[in-house]
Amino acid sequence: MTFGRLRYPLLMGFAVTFLGAMAFSSAEENSGKPSGGSNVPARWLQQMDANGDGKLARSETSGLMARFFDQNDANADGMLDGEELKAIALRLAERRGGNGANANREMPNRNRPGMESGGAVPDDVTILRDLAYRDGDESEAWKLDLVMPKEPADAPRPGIVFIHGGGWRSGDKGRGTFFQGAVEYAQEGYVCITINYRLITEAPFPACIEDVKCAVRWFRAHAEEYGVDPDRIGGYGNSAGAHLVAMLGLAGPEAGLEGDGPWQDQSSALQAVCASATPTDFSLFPRPRGGDTKFVNEKYDSAELAKLSSPITHVREDAPPFFLIHGTADGTVNVRHGDAFVEALKKAGAKDVEYLRIEGAGHGVFTQHRDQTGPAMKAFFARTLGEK
Repeated sequence: MTFGRLRYPLLMGFAVTFLGAMAFSSAEENSGKPSGGSNVPARWLQQMDANGDGKLARSETSGLMARFFDQNDANADGMLDGEELKAIALRLAERRGGNGANANREMPNRNRPGMESGGAVPDDVTILRDLAYRDGDESEAWKLDLVMPKEPADAPRPGIVFIHGGGWRSGDKGRGTFFQGAVEYAQEGYVCITINYRLITEAPFPACIEDVKCAVRWFRAHAEEYGVDPDRIGGYGNSAGAHLVAMLGLAGPEAGLEGDGPWQDQSSALQAVCASATPTDFSLFPRPRGGDTKFVNEKYDSAELAKLSSPITHVREDAPPFFLIHGTADGTVNVRHGDAFVEALKKAGAKDVEYLRIEGAGHGVFTQHRDQTGPAMKAFFARTLGEK
């Protein structure tokens, strides 16, 4: 599998929309030259591309570019290529060059049609793009892509929900490794959806949780149409996406997080959860400077909302099977999140908890060790979502 790592930034004081644009090198930042334009990526490469391969490895970067490397590595291949460097330069130019109302306008960092993971669609899958799981003012966020085997099945197939990461503030369902993961699992016989949700530049917590719950309810409401077994739906996410699939696995209707979206007669629960580099307890993060925009919601006290939004709050004896993956050297989401969560699940009496704790792995644990994590995830879903 080729699932990627999407950065969860902890510097909440930065302007959330253009955080990726801040990931330029210290040399560029101190040069006094205006950024943006086609020459900027070339200048970065001239300054930092030590081996001359036209890309930047993490070891070749420095300063803020190194610090936010994962967020800008859109295809999670461990390199910043020309297109990714152009995207950074463009966002930086927009940040510096705007004026009037547009100078500080926060727009979600999404990548729409034409920017999906790329490559030809495999002959053995069908892809339905931009299906709306609810209507309304935020309709651009309330969309999903459905990927399913082209050949009909004799019986309903299991489903998997893929949720992108990006610190709850960036990312897109049709981009990179989460879209590709849906394609790969559809080739294995699963019906998959990869979903968008409102980013915190669009609406604060718990909007993202409410949205992914609505998307799962939509999936169940349309199970017969797409040949899905509504009793065999799992989910995978990394980082912020891992947090959201964990909430889908644990937070039931009693948590009050279903939101006002449609399909309320359907369950938003998952029957199996695979999550890597998972934020499980917001109290474990350092107190951010300037407040945490995720929890600025006039309907809630921020501390109460942080607790409500933490998967560890909702651990229970009848939790679905969980497969957690975490690296001990994760500098973004400390391994304590995984350790404490696994301990809490087991203490609550959860019967099926797997924990792959990889020594020395960082926030990109899944892709860093995909030879190990990919097959393990495949075996987990085959075991938990296989034939009844």
